[in-house]
Amino acid sequence: MKILPLMLIAVACDPEPVLLEQSQAIVDAGHTGVYVLSEGLFNQNNSTLAWIDFTSGRPDSWNYQSTRSYDCFMKVNGRRIGDTANDMILYGSRIYMAVSESSTIEIIDAASCRSLKQIPLSNNGISSQPRYLAAHGNYVYVCCFDGTVTRIDTISMTPDATVHVGRNPDGICYANGKLYVSNSGGLDASNPDSTVSVIDLETFTETKRIPVRANPYSIYSCGNDVYVISRGIFDYGTMDYDSRLHRIDTQTDIVTYTYDIPILRMDVSDDMAWFYGYGDGGTIQILDLKTGLVIDSAFISDGTRVECPYSIRVEPTTHKVYVCDALDYVTPGSLLCFSPEGRLLYRIQGIGINPNTVVFCDNKVKLEKYQGEPEPIGDIDRVFEYMPAPGQFVNLLPRYEEGNNAQTMAAKCLKELQTGNLVTLGGFGGYITAGFKSPVRNLEGMDFRVDGNAYIGNAEPGVVWVSADANGNGLPDDPWYEIWGSEQKEGRATANYTITYTRPDAQDDDTPWSGSDGQAGAILHNIYHSQSYYPQWYEGSSVSFTATLLPGNMSYDGTNWVMPAFDYGYADNQPNSLQNSSFDIDWAVRQDGTPAALESIDFIKIQTGSIGCNSLTGEQSTELTAIYNLNPKTE
Repeated sequence: MKILPLMLIAVACDPEPVLLEQSQAIVDAGHTGVYVLSEGLFNQNNSTLAWIDFTSGRPDSWNYQSTRSYDCFMKVNGRRIGDTANDMILYGSRIYMAVSESSTIEIIDAASCRSLKQIPLSNNGISSQPRYLAAHGNYVYVCCFDGTVTRIDTISMTPDATVHVGRNPDGICYANGKLYVSNSGGLDASNPDSTVSVIDLETFTETKRIPVRANPYSIYSCGNDVYVISRGIFDYGTMDYDSRLHRIDTQTDIVTYTYDIPILRMDVSDDMAWFYGYGDGGTIQILDLKTGLVIDSAFISDGTRVECPYSIRVEPTTHKVYVCDALDYVTPGSLLCFSPEGRLLYRIQGIGINPNTVVFCDNKVKLEKYQGEPEPIGDIDRVFEYMPAPGQFVNLLPRYEEGNNAQTMAAKCLKELQTGNLVTLGGFGGYITAGFKSPVRNLEGMDFRVDGNAYIGNAEPGVVWVSADANGNGLPDDPWYEIWGSEQKEGRATANYTITYTRPDAQDDDTPWSGSDGQAGAILHNIYHSQSYYPQWYEGSSVSFTATLLPGNMSYDGTNWVMPAFDYGYADNQPNSLQNSSFDIDWAVRQDGTPAALESIDFIKIQTGSIGCNSLTGEQSTELTAIYNLNPKTE
């Protein structure tokens, strides 16, 4: 299933950084370096923070579980930032980060990266989902997707006031004694919000809502004006936003000009905006904000290609331009630095998944490693078998390298799952078999949990099997019992359905399949992932899988492809935060459907259970990030 941009959803593949013309390019306006925040993937708990030291010209790196990591936050604090870090600002001597899905504000000391405080944000017990930050005076302000703006006292590092604004605010800035908040309404794709809230700082109240075009997003201040990008509604026909830029006069709080230019993200300095659109091949342009004229339609002058620009930052003194490249949204992206003339000065690869924010730092930074090793994520310690069906993330999650075989790919899966990164099972029938560190006891309630990347409207359910080590040899060679979820329980699933995939002739061809009931189709090769979708380490011209086939849940609602979740009993079906992402061993049955009555389990097998594919979002494929033992057996 394709992970769509701006809906955020992981792989740990940190290549050696590549630096170009380091000796003449790395110093910038007396800054000691830059911090780069990467949001990771939605529901994956893999946001990272990287430090690039201008003195050495290299990102700080360290070895984490035999893998090179640029995550200086984990290095210093021995834990992850959290799930989907959207924004950060440097204010005074501290860095503030808004971590949306974890619903926290992380405050760190800029000189050491040491965590000073983690502030949970919620409203009546419901996560606030902080998105973006602004600062003025003794306060940092954060707009949250629950329709609020919270004020944080920078001295006590505590929230002290909250004001309600419009729906799903997705940008905030300070100008002329006021806050301006873009209300996107982004959770209602067919009826987004179309206002900018104005908050008076003295009273901390909303004083006005300024009408703009639909789905306002990023918002910037420059002089006496505020600029807000309205994305409009994403068009799945053109695969683009019909976005526009508005200028708001902060004296009158009205829109004084709308630029007829499709801008998605930008940065402003000296009444100029460096910007890019969506899906335009990484083209950076320069707009004169006063005249409304594009004065440079091709800023990059040396042919350098940015695969997927994800954010842009301009150093205000030197006008060097820093571009974060998300590449394919699932593998670690890059930071590129360009001269004011548009020539690439250096590129740092593998900086983090979906890098989204660059902060210039003047502090002398010293990063000391956390004493002790971070604990592996989840509760499995073995992957016995990894047999994915063809799919658009196969050979990427985890990454296939020349010479890999079934054993090495299984080892890569274990490493990814123990670090909270994504493993794909590909299309229907693809599976993984793993072992728990200790037996999972069958107690009252839920006994184990499987984390995936499901979110509301995006379920790619996997059927789960369990086994107990009855013969005591530590191998999954004892009887397997299927976990019956809602669809098996109600007789809506088809047992023992066999599908055969045929290796395509060319890497970018579709992968055809045929089913045991005479159905036929294909895993469609899309524009987002160019690698082979057929597992490269498989031998032979075809591969077959037998699994329980769940009812089709993929449909087009006229705007989006949607895949509603089943009630319970499947992996990658419900969001990880919900109880229905957990499992009760009592749901395990024998072949005749009678209860297995297991006292404990030692092994788990997960198989993609749905058949569905379209040319936009790709095939339905179960993805995993971690497996947890909720009732471990202790000696």
